[in-house]
Amino acid sequence: MKNNDNKTYIGTYKVIKVFRVSRRKQTLNKGLTLDEAKRVVNSYPDSNRSMVVFTKQFYADKYYK
Repeated sequence: MKNNDNKTYIGTYKVIKVFRVSRRKQTLNKGLTLDEAKRVVNSYPDSNRSMVVFTKQFYADKYYK
């Protein structure tokens, strides 16, 4: 991947649950906009065993403007 520091991501996001002890990841949702991803993450309560985060779904250059 080329340097994307000054480019804007235009793709979708995915929401994943990361288990704290094992670091195992479980995908909860894909194909979300940034606002939808934030809303899904905030809907999950805090837990000592896992955390819910969102990340970019794609990293290819064609998803950057």
